[in-house]
This record gives sequence, C-alpha cells and structure tokens, in this order.
Amino acid sequence: MRNDVYNNRYHVPVISSPNPANEAMMRDSVNIYVMINNEFIGHVGLVIGNGEDALLYDPAGSYTGCKNNQCEDGSYTLRGSGDFFQYPDFNWDDYLSYQLWDGDDIVIIEFVIPREQAEHITKLIYELGGANALFCATRITHVLKLSGGVFSNLDTPIYIRSPWELKKQLLDIYFPERGGIISGAY
Repeated sequence: MRNDVYNNRYHVPVISSPNPANEAMMRDSVNIYVMINNEFIGHVGLVIGNGEDALLYDPAGSYTGCKNNQCEDGSYTLRGSGDFFQYPDFNWDDYLSYQLWDGDDIVIIEFVIPREQAEHITKLIYELGGANALFCATRITHVLKLSGGVFSNLDTPIYIRSPWELKKQLLDIYFPERGGIISGAY
C-alpha cells in the first residue's frame, strides 16, 4: 500500500489498541492517527484514513508537503488556509521527516473508529479550519471531543493544551490503569 504509516522509513512507533478484537467487530471502520511530536514546544497532527485516502490535518503547523517531494524549488511554499492536506500533497514519510527535524521524540497513536465518526471529524476539520500558533493540540483535542465516541471524555483545556498532555489523555483511553507510564519506549 502506498502512504503506509506502518512502513514509514523512520521507524516511528505506532501505538495501536491493546484490544483489537473490539475493533475487528466494528463494521465499516476507519483508522485515524494522532502524531505527537514532543520535542521543544511540540506539535500534533491528525490523519484520517489510510493510503491514498488519507487526509492530514496539521493545524498551526508549518509543514508544506514539500520536505522530500522537492516541490519547493528553493522557494517558500504557502500552506492552504485550512491546514489540511490530501494524498499525494501529504505522505507519511515526508511528514515524519519534517517532524523529525526537531528531534526523535515522536509517536503515532492509532484509533479505529466508525466511518460515520471519521466523516464527522472530516466535516469538523473543514468547518473549523486552521488554528493560531501553539494551538495545534488544543484544536485537535476540540475536534476529537466534538466527534464523540472514545474521545467524549477528553478534558477541555481552559486555554491551551500541550502536545504531551494530549498524548497522556489519548494513551489513557487505551491504558486507563497505567498510572501515567507504559514503558520507556513511549
């Protein structure tokens, strides 16, 4: 498959559900991925779908889709107003390569959700558009929470949400008894 997160060139870990049987019983499901970069001030991106059907939502980010695609020709490339990219304007290797410029503290958390919820998330992305600088995690928290389902209990930040706090809350969905620690790998 083209644009496959599990076969990314940079071996960025993908955390999946510890209970895949529940997801296997779900009819008409869609995979979504939350990319969390914990370096410096951090960043959060959201991908809905797989392969050539993937949509990247990169609010408040600076990714242009051109890191390795060599489409900038040495000149500055403007981003779209909604901070989203569809394949082939985005691909996992290019996006992760861009995020790794900051350092290698990056993880991807996968969720399998009903198609109806994924379509609602996509609609919210188109409606809400981008975010102001430093508000990537806040915007993605808002979009996920509004979509309902497993994200219904995400805390609403008073003002701003940090990428590492969103990572903690998303991991708590899968591992509620972990006490804040899974292993040194994550």
